[in-house]
Amino acid sequence: MKKVFIEVVFEGHFNTIKGFIEGFQAGMGSSHSYFFSSDSAVDSETFAEHIRDWISLGNKLHHVIMEEELFEKINGAITDGDGSYLLTRSSIRSSKPVKGASFTFRFIAYGRKYAGEIKEILGRLPEGVTLSDYLPIEKIDEECSGVELYTTCHDYLFQGKGVLSGAVEEIIPLRKTLDDHPLIEADKVTLVF
Repeated sequence: MKKVFIEVVFEGHFNTIKGFIEGFQAGMGSSHSYFFSSDSAVDSETFAEHIRDWISLGNKLHHVIMEEELFEKINGAITDGDGSYLLTRSSIRSSKPVKGASFTFRFIAYGRKYAGEIKEILGRLPEGVTLSDYLPIEKIDEECSGVELYTTCHDYLFQGKGVLSGAVEEIIPLRKTLDDHPLIEADKVTLVF
């Protein structure tokens, strides 16, 4: 069965929210997936949130993408509270289902070894992840053979760009994998609602 994810916007201190979710999972003995947008390079903040953060000199809104089942358990466990609780029902500012996610990437490699690494990563995409607008260019210039790396003339060039789309639980780790490669630049993840 396909997992359903919800983007939940919490208001409060980051460590309080993260500690609550981790403690809640540990106490329940569950291991549902969740991702903090700030830790996972998910583009989630609106212009209004940026202004509010700037005015208050701190980030009080935290976007968390979590499995629907985990959200329902957390939402059922917290109360309205009387101000003495660190996290209350009013701490949840909004929640909405996430249909999927995507991000764009680009790369340029001047060596066959690195081109092979990039081809391998893109060749073993998780099930359900689609690669679109993929425009790879591979050039071999025999006249530049033997020229050093830091010149304008290269005997080999592999460059390209594309868009990867799919389920949140596949896209967020995949984006990290691509971004961890020194020759791949990955943009922030965009959620589809």
